[in-house]
Amino acid sequence: MAEYVGLLRALALAEELAAEELTLLLDSKLIVEQLRGRWRVKDAKLIPLHAEALSRLGGFRRWSARHVPRSENRTADGLANEALDRVARGGPAVVIRRPGEGIRSEAGQPIGDAPAGSPGVAREQLPLGLEAGFDPGDPGPEAGELRIRILGSGTSNGVPRIGCDCATCTSDDPRDRRLRASVLLAWGVRRVVVDCGPDFRAQALAADLDRLDAVLLTHEHQDAIGGLDDLRAYNEITGAYLPVHASAETLEVVVRRFAYAFAPGQERFRGLPMLRPVAIAGPFEIGGRLFVPVPVVHGEAPTIGFRTGGFGYVSDVHRIEPPSLALLADLDLLVLNALRHSPHPAHQTVEGALAVIAELRPRRALLTHLDHDLRHAALASRLPAGVEVAADGLELRVPR
Repeated sequence: MAEYVGLLRALALAEELAAEELTLLLDSKLIVEQLRGRWRVKDAKLIPLHAEALSRLGGFRRWSARHVPRSENRTADGLANEALDRVARGGPAVVIRRPGEGIRSEAGQPIGDAPAGSPGVAREQLPLGLEAGFDPGDPGPEAGELRIRILGSGTSNGVPRIGCDCATCTSDDPRDRRLRASVLLAWGVRRVVVDCGPDFRAQALAADLDRLDAVLLTHEHQDAIGGLDDLRAYNEITGAYLPVHASAETLEVVVRRFAYAFAPGQERFRGLPMLRPVAIAGPFEIGGRLFVPVPVVHGEAPTIGFRTGGFGYVSDVHRIEPPSLALLADLDLLVLNALRHSPHPAHQTVEGALAVIAELRPRRALLTHLDHDLRHAALASRLPAGVEVAADGLELRVPR
């Protein structure tokens, strides 16, 4: 898997440099033959990575891949050793060399010590290989104001639950009706959805969502992926593939479960979803806006939240470790899981969520992924200033 992740990072860099032609020199004969279509991809973990690599390669005017035996790749080994030495000295793992320029970091900054007092996260706090001095609050080069709509604020069962006659499930308060947790993010003409559960069709219709640029998945559970088939509507509108961003572990499950939707080389719209898997290995951009994955603990399923600019979204979480908490500092708005008051093995409680909010001190916070144990009005009346209960259809804005 590491070889494919390295390949994808190289392809992303080539795209950033606006390369039109690409020559890949790889010491993995397996990858070379799989890219050429001569060998099948049998490992389920590699299927989404292989599909993404082919999709990215399709964007170049011409490309080739050649196997270079280890005995002949001393230059690559030398560069790898140079990178290890650079990291040991406190420098970045990845640099870019352009003709006529000095060495620059992957983020485009000249290599050197960060100025004293500059913002950023310390190296020992960084998950996913982020560089020292990285600012998780950077919204990206073309971000602007972010518009947010809560598509769903409920748990995996939804509220009301089927067959339940509790006070919340029979409530007349429309805020107690909760579809599965999801959020719509919009800036300029761009539209991105975080999680696409079984209620997605109803959520999209309620939001009048006639455009979608990408889907971000937090994890592999059905309440986050059950609506992927309904994305076919956007393929029909655009006639193009729709990117689905998730961790490699999540994509492994999703591509296996929705294999027909991720088949590479599909004919243009045949009534099936046309989805392109994009493995998340670190911060990434969509339409000029930077998204930072935030790894969290949620039962046994690999799970991430997301930060973009001043907005943070962590809908499924039992615990957030210090390295990820550091990525959620200085938020304008945090939307955070608060399942119920009693403990749960995979979700944090209301009290746990409030403790996280007290530590992070966002300027505003919303509680989401709420079970039927919690009535909106009763919970809202007991929350501290600056903390609110999310409700389906709620719309907000943050400046970055």
